[in-house]
Amino acid sequence: MKFARVIIGMNSPETDRVFDYLIPENFAQKAVQGVRVIVPFGRKNTKTEGYILSLSNESEIPKEKLKAITEFLDDGKPTFTPQMLHLAEWMKEKYFCTLSQCLQAIMPSGIRTKSTWYVSLSKTNEMPEYGDGERAVLEALKESGGVAELKDLETLFGNGLKKVIQQLQHKNMIFLKQQLSRGEYKNEERFYSLNLSSPLLEMAMQKAEQDKRLLGQRKLFQLLRQKGECSIEEIRSSGITESPMKTLLTKGILLEKRKEKKRAVFSLEDYEKTTPFRPTLEQANALCQIEVQMIKTEKKPILLHGITGSGKTEIYMQSIAKTLAMGKQAVVLVPEISLTPQIMERFISRFGAAVSVTHSRLSAGERLDQWKKARDGEISVMIGPRSALFMPFSNLGMIILDEAHENSYISDITPKYDAREAAKELAKDTGAILIMGSATPDLVTYHKAVTGEYLLLELKERTGGGALPEMNIVDMCRELEEGNRSSFSRVLQEEIGKNLDKGEQTMLFLNRRGFASFVSCRSCGHVMRCPECNISYTYHAKENVLMCHYCGKTEENPRVCPVCGSKYIRYFGTGTQKIEEEARRLFPKARILRMDLDTTLRKDSHSRILEAFRNGEADILVGTQMIAKGHDFPNVSLVGIMAADTSLNTGGFYAAENTFQLITQAGGRAGRVNDMGRVYIQTYQPKHYCVTHAAKQDYRGFYKEEILLRQMMGYPPFGVFFSVLVSGQSENEVAMAAEGLVKMLHENNQDEQFFIMGPVIAALPKFRGEYRQRILIQGKEEELLVQFVTAGVEKMKKIIKKDIYFNLTLNPLNIV
Repeated sequence: MKFARVIIGMNSPETDRVFDYLIPENFAQKAVQGVRVIVPFGRKNTKTEGYILSLSNESEIPKEKLKAITEFLDDGKPTFTPQMLHLAEWMKEKYFCTLSQCLQAIMPSGIRTKSTWYVSLSKTNEMPEYGDGERAVLEALKESGGVAELKDLETLFGNGLKKVIQQLQHKNMIFLKQQLSRGEYKNEERFYSLNLSSPLLEMAMQKAEQDKRLLGQRKLFQLLRQKGECSIEEIRSSGITESPMKTLLTKGILLEKRKEKKRAVFSLEDYEKTTPFRPTLEQANALCQIEVQMIKTEKKPILLHGITGSGKTEIYMQSIAKTLAMGKQAVVLVPEISLTPQIMERFISRFGAAVSVTHSRLSAGERLDQWKKARDGEISVMIGPRSALFMPFSNLGMIILDEAHENSYISDITPKYDAREAAKELAKDTGAILIMGSATPDLVTYHKAVTGEYLLLELKERTGGGALPEMNIVDMCRELEEGNRSSFSRVLQEEIGKNLDKGEQTMLFLNRRGFASFVSCRSCGHVMRCPECNISYTYHAKENVLMCHYCGKTEENPRVCPVCGSKYIRYFGTGTQKIEEEARRLFPKARILRMDLDTTLRKDSHSRILEAFRNGEADILVGTQMIAKGHDFPNVSLVGIMAADTSLNTGGFYAAENTFQLITQAGGRAGRVNDMGRVYIQTYQPKHYCVTHAAKQDYRGFYKEEILLRQMMGYPPFGVFFSVLVSGQSENEVAMAAEGLVKMLHENNQDEQFFIMGPVIAALPKFRGEYRQRILIQGKEEELLVQFVTAGVEKMKKIIKKDIYFNLTLNPLNIV
């Protein structure tokens, strides 16, 4: 092949197309699909990273006008499999971004080539005339030793620098130089042996035997003659320092060889081997149906809907065992890093060295080495968060999404991909089985299962005969009426005291989701809601107003409750730290741990806190949603859900669904082995259908009620939302662009097929120096809605200034 079709590693839409490059003859063997390269790009032939999408013997561009690839990275090994290139193309269309952004999300983090431009003073005797701006730049360069980074000068001199640089270049006073750097993260092991062809070897060995001062050399010669080749670790463990090694290396008497050593992220010695459990009748039926799907050409995605403690993990492992027996590999996705240590333990104990794990708390080098192990066929099972989906396995046979309802499977940075959708597309492309497991599936997925698009497998009983916990609703309005202003209801305080006396453990869960604030009445539980959208208003403290971030409706913050007239109506909010402090005051002798974002910033902090609690080193664990799901603590018999209202009123149509999920998941932590646990749900809205169904662990009942509301309001799965976030550094220009786009959309919506809301100031009105306004468009069919909105946005881009940006998202989880 003579030509490579390359996508440039830039995120600009203007460069989001394929460019043809010549393949030099000396690189012909390395030119393969999916490999990373360095190419000259643009008028200045800037060295730029690119990715080979395909090869060809023909090009529509005349050969004399084409540039040649200058470097092949990664020793010519492909970074992207054909399936990953296909997935990137799909993500580009699905999530409204560039192909380069998708490829960079797929490739291992930290390996991307970085380009730095330096400005240097020229060695010249000429002294041309120059203006004040030129003089200031030259003085700055002299003060920095004659060279400075271009970006530092841009920070110092601002927008006018570009013209000054061009003038100084024209006068030969300065020159620009580009320097490339990239993270290699190599972990190499050094090996040493004697150079038997060295004429100095015999003489050196004799001298070491005779000279007492050369004891280190003598011991090194003896070791290498005995073993032939030794690693640096073996040499050091023999009491030999590096000094004699350096001397012999310099003389050519010693040979050094370096081998890449992939880092291990766990030790097999820490895990005991386990064997498969005998499945229950429900599990056996599920396994049988999964096996039937494995041999089908057209495979349905599988929803494994099982209550907490029903043995979903065992089904995952036995299904993976069948996949590995077929010579295929598997990816197991978990929603949060906090789940990784426990699920790791189960999989490593079952599959040993065939398993590895990846997550953000590992170093860049550790993560890259796990990726290489997958590429090189050294492992067959990868466990990790959403990015683990992109492992370069050669023969993927199974993708498992544990806790598949979790919103952390959706990326909040571009590309804003949903790992569940991406997994479905990858499974379709590779012929792999997709299993989504959850005790509380999201409504859209469950709707697809009950309507036959997905295969529904249900587990309704806990394994080992364990019983579901006793769920109790506590009316916090009544607590307030009776004089209790604490975050802890009286019955919860009493139950915690009983647990401490019995030596049993308690979990206190604060289900905060997002950071929207709402206003509620502590007397009657009334929450201020938008009458048009049926979602809670968001409180804006600065303006002291309530705003609906769907339609933009605003209302004054009430001084008294409009329902009962109580003065106890206010902004609602609390935090895990406050709960921890109050627990320490109420139970001074209790040992208390807290697990939230603040306490889990360090590497391995999740596993250390969970292990300490599992080992009985604390009586009470306080935490956010990261403690609510997937953990099995045999001694936990009591769970307190401190304020169900915090997630019930976050200002989104997913709020009831999220709250039901979190209450059910948190409740599932109690009484999982021998004892029926107790769960206390503290709420100011004790009769809300979400709370009552969660207390009964009745998913089907909740689904029936919530799906009717969704159908009535045209919310997913019966409709689609499209969010357009308009942003820029000028507040007026952002407002004009947003209003202009809305006007254009209304003009194109004469048949009123779509419902256009906004523009409104975003819940986060300014972020990283940019003002933000949001437009929401609602429609019935995704394809028609996408065509309608994207056509309007593309037309608007041609009218407004380039420094106004449009961020497009389908069915956004939050609207901040």
